[in-house]
Amino acid sequence: MTDLPNKADFIADERPGEYEATFAVRGTIHVTVKAESLEEARAKAAAMTEDEEFGLELDEADHVSLDRVFKTRPMFLVTRNGRSMQVSHLQPGDLPRQPDERGF
Repeated sequence: MTDLPNKADFIADERPGEYEATFAVRGTIHVTVKAESLEEARAKAAAMTEDEEFGLELDEADHVSLDRVFKTRPMFLVTRNGRSMQVSHLQPGDLPRQPDERGF
């Protein structure tokens, strides 16, 4: 098994002052589904639940609760498999790198 890289060897954006909050929302969304039949409308409506964008604009929020608030993870500048990237979790084989001309 390969050891994980030492975090101290990498440039990390600690993202000061940034925290993440997760909310659970139960609400109501009303949409018009255009279809040739009730069965088709049901199938289209069911497919909407798989859309990542669906539900972002609730018509009415029946209940909102805060699940948790936590510190955002630092982002490390790495070269992984020959590609420059910024990651929150180091993996074996990641190499430290300097920011590029964009600061990334």
